Amino acid sequence: MKRTLCGLLACSLWAVPAAAEQPVVAGYFADWQYDNEANPYTVDDIPADKLTHVIYAFLSMCGPHDGASEKVQKQVAGACQGQAPFTAVVVDQKAALEIDFGEVSTGVPYKGHFAQLTELKKQYPDLKILPSFGGWTMSEAFHAMAKDTAHIDHFAKTAVELIAKYDFFDGIDLDWEYPGGGGLTTSPWNPDTKLSAEEQAAEREAFSYLVKTLRIELNKLAAKTDRYYELSSAIGVGNKAAQIDWKSAAPYMDNMFAMTYDFLGGWGAQTGHLTNLHATKRSWWGQGADVFIEQMIELGVPAEKLVLGAAYYGRGWEGTEGFDGKLPTSNLVSEKGASFGTDIEEPGYFMYWDLKRNYTAEQGYQYGYDEASEAPFLWNPKKQVYISFEDKRSVKAKTEWAKEKGLAGMFTWELSGDVDGEMTEVMYQTLND
Repeated sequence: MKRTLCGLLACSLWAVPAAAEQPVVAGYFADWQYDNEANPYTVDDIPADKLTHVIYAFLSMCGPHDGASEKVQKQVAGACQGQAPFTAVVVDQKAALEIDFGEVSTGVPYKGHFAQLTELKKQYPDLKILPSFGGWTMSEAFHAMAKDTAHIDHFAKTAVELIAKYDFFDGIDLDWEYPGGGGLTTSPWNPDTKLSAEEQAAEREAFSYLVKTLRIELNKLAAKTDRYYELSSAIGVGNKAAQIDWKSAAPYMDNMFAMTYDFLGGWGAQTGHLTNLHATKRSWWGQGADVFIEQMIELGVPAEKLVLGAAYYGRGWEGTEGFDGKLPTSNLVSEKGASFGTDIEEPGYFMYWDLKRNYTAEQGYQYGYDEASEAPFLWNPKKQVYISFEDKRSVKAKTEWAKEKGLAGMFTWELSGDVDGEMTEVMYQTLND
């Protein structure tokens, strides 16, 4: 479908294309992974020829970030000096604008990842590059912003001003975790942070107002630049998806990225699949990407705008009780989450490249694949360690299913987990076969 400024601007303040022009293959780019000593990942490593979208993680706004690390709080404080509350900001300015990752031919007055992204955009002009606001550790400010439409108006205006300033960006992605609660600072299990029914209802309305306001601001910018700007959002699964009025919000948006992963993890004793495609009788609480996607469609998310998520990482447990190495069951439990992993700051988290290198038969790990669930796993009987992850086989199954269901495509959290780009290649080839 050819996009026209009449259809997108003059004829409507909010209209967006009814469906993607080609299957979406998107990847989140984590701006901190350049500093990964074992496997530094920079813009140069992005398999842009196999992607339609690169989503830069993460930007934020001036507001409370008490749940974030001390490092992030300092970065936000520095970026927000002299700025009004709820102004959109680049958080890690060193990574984004200052570090010299190499020469570029675009002549921009900054360095960092942003300079490299200008070069990437020059090389692949059809590639869509979006900044993502929020993330698990930086969503607290959204809850404060949602209390007043004037705050939302200001954030929307400044977020669009930011992408106008760094004009390699092609729109905005929201990763508010989560409207209605359930994130880092709004745990439903904690009576001190759980949102009330009234607060949940207010945030439901605020999210719809936010995306409508962003769409209006993006279209104002489009009228000046003669470009179309996308608006997308990550979607949590289960109750988190139900907390948003998608029938109201979806018309303003291009893509919704379904976070169909982290079904289980070391934060609980329940042990099993991290990101299985199909729910089975052996699934904890009947969880599966297929069930969650069907729920999202019932809630009003158009299938043709839904992008199915894949994980380029695994999660593990130790002290797994009574496992025979065959197939996990709906009552499999472990003593605790794994006390080790790829990053010492997040034990129990294993990047795909790390699993391939260091968790093999030589190290005592047996590979298993649950065909009914379309999910691989590793098992070390001596150490009693169980690790759930994603691989090429499961990604292919997910991609084929997404294609059959008429979904927009596939995306991953996050690109640096697959340094060789082999799973991204599977997504691309399967969707475009």
